[in-house]
Parts: sequence; structure tokens; C-alpha cells
Amino acid sequence: MKIDLSTVGISCVACGRKINLEEAIQAGWRQCMQCQFFIDPNCVEIVKETMGGICPSFSQGVTRHALQPVDVPTEQILIFVKDQYQQGLVGNLIETIFYSSSTRVEEPIRPPRSEPSEGDSLTREEVWKRYGLVLVQRARGKWLAWEKVGTTS
Repeated sequence: MKIDLSTVGISCVACGRKINLEEAIQAGWRQCMQCQFFIDPNCVEIVKETMGGICPSFSQGVTRHALQPVDVPTEQILIFVKDQYQQGLVGNLIETIFYSSSTRVEEPIRPPRSEPSEGDSLTREEVWKRYGLVLVQRARGKWLAWEKVGTTS
């Protein structure tokens, strides 16, 4: 599988906005050198003005530290993504969101019949005590689908 900038997605640690890597580089997204989380340029300014420069990654269970924004290391990210994909660590939900063609991504994810409609669902990253960083699709507070993203360490 060929992996390029347009097939890799990242999300902002502050606002949760998702964007593909190519667009993030063009828009001036940054990465915190301390915790490796990504942050969009608008949120960098908000963090400096309202949070005294404290990185918002503490909401993800990371020790509080000063935001140290650096350029996004695209080559390292692509190497990491390729390695994860080759190890089979990319599951259905991640595959659908980040690796599917744009026409397929725009199709609604159909929940089971007993669950609420797509209009009520939300997909976001969460830190679970047992599984660490997971990507979760929720509707009315209940999870419809989830997938482990990171390690528990």
C-alpha cells in the first residue's frame, strides 16, 4: 500500500478537529515537542493567550508541561503509519476514516438498527483506563464502535 500525505490524518489535541497531513502542513499546524500531540495554529494562539502556554495534552492524561510547538515531522509520521499498517494495527474504523477514498469517507457509517441515526453520532479520540488511546464513535453517550489507537504506556 502506498501511503502519502493525503492518506494520513491527524487531530488537534485542543479542539479535536481532524485534518489530513497534507492540509495540516499547508495550514501551519504544529506538534508539541514534549508530548508529540498535534495542534492547529488557531489553538496555539488560544493556548498562549488563555492557558498561559500550558499544553492542552493534560486532558489526555499527559503530565502538565509548557507547549513547545515545532514543525510537523512528516517523514517520521509516514514511517510510523507505514509500520503500523504493515503490523496490521489499523482496524476497520481507522481504515474507514483515514485510508478510504474520499467518496467512501463521505458515506454515513450505519449503526445497528436499534441505535440512533447517523445525525446523532460523534467520532472522537478518548483515553480509556484499560485500553489507552482509542477512537470512539458515540451516539447519545453510548459507544457504537471503538478501536484502539495507541499503546497504554
